[in-house]
Amino acid sequence: MKRIVWGFVLAILAFGCKPKVPEGIIDRERMEGILFDIHLVDGYLSSIYVQDSARKVGAAYYNGIYKKYDTDSAHYAKSLIYYNHNPEVLKEMYTAISGKIEKQKTGLKKADSLWQKKTFRADSLKIIKIFKADSLALVKKSKTDSVSKAKTTTQIKKKRAKADSLINIKRSNVNLTTASPTLVQ
Repeated sequence: MKRIVWGFVLAILAFGCKPKVPEGIIDRERMEGILFDIHLVDGYLSSIYVQDSARKVGAAYYNGIYKKYDTDSAHYAKSLIYYNHNPEVLKEMYTAISGKIEKQKTGLKKADSLWQKKTFRADSLKIIKIFKADSLALVKKSKTDSVSKAKTTTQIKKKRAKADSLINIKRSNVNLTTASPTLVQ
């Protein structure tokens, strides 16, 4: 009876383990990393207008990816053929890769919006400083009579309206660019 139980346990262990990748094939985690990096490079290269330049730049990027993962193009091609013959595994890999791309896209959107808000603040502070300097100059030039004060007040209101409109234009540009989706290929 004990032999049957031990035989059954060994059979479960043998069939329960995940099938290993054959010798000479890149393991799944490294292949995911390689495919992720290659798709990022492909997206970048598709934005280059001149095809010859894209090929020259692309070769260097692909060689860098192969060096990063300690492989070569032949080993990558052989592994890609293996994973293409195992579509379930390839689908799981691409699900993970899509998740990484979405995470990176979200991070880029956040960084871009923070950068735009920072430049907006700097630009709006410059506009306010110019407005205050112009207003102070107008007040210093104005005379003490009521007509001169009225003209100065009118000029200051016009400058304030101009400064406010510049700030509103910059604010609307920041809001428009942060709301638009960023394409990552």
